[in-house]
Amino acid sequence: MEPLKKYRKAGLEHFVKFVRDLPVPSPRQIFSRLEELGYRGQEEARRALALMAYRHVRRVRRIHLDGAKREHLLSKSNTLLIGPTGCGKTYLIELLFQQILRLPTVIIDITTYSETGYVGQDPSTILTRLLHAADDNPLLASIGIVCLDEFDKIASGQNNAVFAGAGTTKDVTGMGVQRELLKMLESIEIPVPLEYTHSDYAPKAVMTTQDVGFVACGAFSGLKGLIEQKGGEHIGFDRTPLSGEQERIAVSYTEDDVMLAHNFMSYGFLPELIGRFRRIVPFSALTREQLSLILRSTLLVQYTNEFQLEGKELVVAENVLDRVVEESLRKETGARALEASLMRYLEEAAFEAFSEPSAHRVSLGIREDRIVHDIS
Repeated sequence: MEPLKKYRKAGLEHFVKFVRDLPVPSPRQIFSRLEELGYRGQEEARRALALMAYRHVRRVRRIHLDGAKREHLLSKSNTLLIGPTGCGKTYLIELLFQQILRLPTVIIDITTYSETGYVGQDPSTILTRLLHAADDNPLLASIGIVCLDEFDKIASGQNNAVFAGAGTTKDVTGMGVQRELLKMLESIEIPVPLEYTHSDYAPKAVMTTQDVGFVACGAFSGLKGLIEQKGGEHIGFDRTPLSGEQERIAVSYTEDDVMLAHNFMSYGFLPELIGRFRRIVPFSALTREQLSLILRSTLLVQYTNEFQLEGKELVVAENVLDRVVEESLRKETGARALEASLMRYLEEAAFEAFSEPSAHRVSLGIREDRIVHDIS
């Protein structure tokens, strides 16, 4: 195991310069910058994450530049983002930490991990990913951001099996990963493999997580129905069936929904793990107006630019855009459905136009209730 001191001596100067050069926009400036970069909606969540990011950078600078003692400052704040698929959780992390603050940031699909690498990847290699994102400098990695995507998928609420030796043997369900994450989310020193490997003999470096910001994201499908049935559901013949609203994918959560740890415990999470997240931020399903704005100000601009680079003009009728928004609302997968629908309608037009050098204009419209294209 290689001590961190070796890396500190080699990378300290670069690390101090990196921290000194970190941008420190105000929370309001961060909020506005996100919108300038194309982020739409989720005002409350955006405010909460802008403040979290601001505090993270200020805390890092006070510790490493001003010499402030950690015990005199607020401890690091881990954050849990909850909301339906396609509502902008992961996209917010990408824009905020990778583009605006330019911190070492990794987005991890947590479903590929299992307890100590029994099946799948070892959770300790999460920090290996962060280390590589920081150019293999543990000092830089120690102030980075880890986004645990698909966090809800490690819930073990659907698996109530009890087996001999439970709690003492290796667990390939989500509960084992939860136990591994418990340690990582605390402010501890942890041996981090320098390579992606399951071998206990792989070279390691000691890295501290006391300044690493963890942000977990998940759709938590079914949590809304679980919350609404609390206190009113009975076992057996009196069981209340899920309503149509509870079965929906594009549900919105409130602060009250996410403030009680026992709701997450019922869903299949260790209460200690949920307690590691100081802030739980609910996201709302995107509205028709927000989807329309995203479509017109982001996706349509990107496709128009692509056609322009090919020497073509793209014109999409307003009623086509309205239909794309309506289809996205029915699919209940948020902004992802917008691109899927628009791409489907543009696919044939792009194929023909990009294959015909003499084509200069591509129009998308509705005739006889069908979306059709014209190339001229």
